[in-house]
Amino acid sequence: MSDLLFPEQGARPWLPAENVTTLTMLNEYNIPLAGLIEQGGTTYLYVCLLGELEELNIWAYAGLSQAEIHRLASLLDDELAAAMDLALVDRMLVVAFAKDHQLVDWLRIDAGVEGPLALSKRFVDQMRRRLETTQEGVAELERQRELASL
Repeated sequence: MSDLLFPEQGARPWLPAENVTTLTMLNEYNIPLAGLIEQGGTTYLYVCLLGELEELNIWAYAGLSQAEIHRLASLLDDELAAAMDLALVDRMLVVAFAKDHQLVDWLRIDAGVEGPLALSKRFVDQMRRRLETTQEGVAELERQRELASL
């Protein structure tokens, strides 16, 4: 496995960058919800963690080993769902927020064993902290003498 996926803002969550190739769809309901994609020679699992039928949703991307790829390709139904959850455990992930089927923002998260919902909650908490830090920085910039006098 190599580095993490590099998504692009505005891309579809199931095809998160121009240089990504779709390999296999593992789950769908109106849109692809889980599958395997390739970027830069690495295969990634993508999974919609939260909001499958909503305008806003959260997605996770995990680089896979060859053994994991073969395992996911050979399973169905509940076994496949359990294997996808396991593929998101104890590794670095890219977790992304999408609106109207377009990626808005993402973070790299060191996942533990918390499961998809708890991982989604941690992502939202980290995203909120990042937004607060950004807003504080922008407010400080606005108060700088050069900008305040304009």
